[in-house]
Amino acid sequence: MQTIIFFDIDGTIVTEDGFMPESAVRAIRGARQKGSRTIINTGRTGMNVDPYIREIGFDGYIYGCGTAMEYAGETVFHITQTPQCSHEIVDLVRRTGMAVLYECPDTIHYDTKARMLPGLEMLLCHYESKHTSCADVPPECVTDWCIDKFVVWYDAESDLAAFRDGIAGQFELIDRGNCFAEIVPCGCSKATGMCRMLKLLDAQPSEVYAIGDSLNDRPMLELAGTGIAMGDHPMLHPYADYVTANLLDDGLEKALWHFGLI
Repeated sequence: MQTIIFFDIDGTIVTEDGFMPESAVRAIRGARQKGSRTIINTGRTGMNVDPYIREIGFDGYIYGCGTAMEYAGETVFHITQTPQCSHEIVDLVRRTGMAVLYECPDTIHYDTKARMLPGLEMLLCHYESKHTSCADVPPECVTDWCIDKFVVWYDAESDLAAFRDGIAGQFELIDRGNCFAEIVPCGCSKATGMCRMLKLLDAQPSEVYAIGDSLNDRPMLELAGTGIAMGDHPMLHPYADYVTANLLDDGLEKALWHFGLI
């Protein structure tokens, strides 16, 4: 029986500020050496997976909460929104007082006509420090602009109910806590991406370990034969089969050791 391990990135392999403990690198490489296939399953789009993460060595990648998939260096799945839908979302975000980042295959877009909230400011500073490609939303006359997914921040001045109504039936809102949410096309999740990958690899969920830290990881933890949650993110703990230590306390390495994967 083959063993496949799916890894979230943020909070699981790297900290919020991008630090990756040596124990995480050691654990992933050790699992590969012992024969496991290793797959990234992230909310990030492909352009936002840093080279230092890729250098660890992974067999495949699921991007954007299941909106795209790559295996052995080849893109094998990608779904995106139409330009009309993308611009309609821009209008909705502006009308409902949200702050936003739009995630596209090759660029991340902010919106200077939407609100700027502290969480967005911090993330933009982080992206600037690592030279991530970011640009303002193009005008509506640009008819080939498409988004894969997006994230929003909100506060008491935002009309969250109207925003939810506006995306209903087309996007799902995943609450990430602290007035921050990930917005993913309906029918896409880390579990749907995992299912496509398992079909490609002719594998079953029982052969899978999935490791994550936030509620966008819940679908893949519930689908996996064994779901593992990082210790410092209690929102995910009820959906996990096993809770490991914090990332900085070598939680990833301890989890893989516990299950005999390294």
